[in-house]
Amino acid sequence: MKIPFKTKKFYYAFPIFILGYKDEKFSYNITTCSSSFSLGDMVVIGMFKGSNAVKQISKFKEFTINIPTKEQGFLMEKAGFLTKRDKLTLLSVPYELSSVIDAPLLEKCPVSMECRVEQIQEFGEYVNFTARIINRWCDETLLDTKGNFKSAIFSPIEYIGDEKRRVYRYLDDKNSDKLGTFIRSSKYD
Repeated sequence: MKIPFKTKKFYYAFPIFILGYKDEKFSYNITTCSSSFSLGDMVVIGMFKGSNAVKQISKFKEFTINIPTKEQGFLMEKAGFLTKRDKLTLLSVPYELSSVIDAPLLEKCPVSMECRVEQIQEFGEYVNFTARIINRWCDETLLDTKGNFKSAIFSPIEYIGDEKRRVYRYLDDKNSDKLGTFIRSSKYD
């Protein structure tokens, strides 16, 4: 039986990513984020409206999404916990500027996307950026010989929990099923 669950926030497993953005004080900067969804070439990210990243992305209207794995866990946490500092320099983060968007692509993150903001919407103390994905980048080991993404071997960090406790969860290549697996395996009367 289900019962009411009272909490101020609930994260039901979202991939964590590191935002790269142009920064008027530090040239470029990064921060960690876990609120997003994507459909086709659209991505929506949400953040606390008092953050430096919101101020800078609102001004320059461009950012990169850099998706870490467990191997980049230290960078992911430090980029989120440090505020209003030159995190790229402080953490010695190797990056290159993206080809179209004026924001950093983090070399150690296996998947990155260049995004241009098309809409900004405030919702209480949060801001949602709706952006167009301009380019997608990934480590060559994540592509098969035909150039298709090998999603079964990509292991982003998932963020899950409530206001009392939040944890990281990890995907692995042993627990992947193809789309349609459940329909094919079910028996209908």
